[in-house]
Amino acid sequence: MAGYPYYPQQPMMSNPYGQIQPYQDRLAQLQNNYQQAMPYGQMQMQQPVQQMQQMPMLQGQMVDGIDTVKAKDVDMSGNPVYYPKTDGTEIYKKQLQADGRSRIFVYRLINPEEQQPKQEEKQIDIEAMFNQLRNDVCSEISEIKNMFPTQMSETSVSKQNGGKQR
Repeated sequence: MAGYPYYPQQPMMSNPYGQIQPYQDRLAQLQNNYQQAMPYGQMQMQQPVQQMQQMPMLQGQMVDGIDTVKAKDVDMSGNPVYYPKTDGTEIYKKQLQADGRSRIFVYRLINPEEQQPKQEEKQIDIEAMFNQLRNDVCSEISEIKNMFPTQMSETSVSKQNGGKQR
């Protein structure tokens, strides 16, 4: 008859079934007791204890728009908090930055079918634009010159000769 360890259970008033241990803790305890009870002459086979890794959960909640996200507190641990928009078109990510400010990233759903084709931009000939500008400026200068009376040009010539003599 094999000797099994005795585990006394203390009566609990709130739980009539005794203390409930998590599955992994109970399994590890039973494996340790089994290894201690085995004689040294027998070969021991150790089975690795698999720890259940808890999947990281995303923090966040549904919002109506970016104004709601702006009003929310930022997670001080630096982990991002996700806020999907209720209509499903955008997802906001609010995160604390290294400089102490919060930043909101916006991810938008884009359907290629709904995008309107962009109109091709006209090729602009820079050289032709500069030539046109030069011609316009020259014509404006010519018009300004034509506005002044021709007498001014005659008086300037006579002053160069020493003025009018009588």
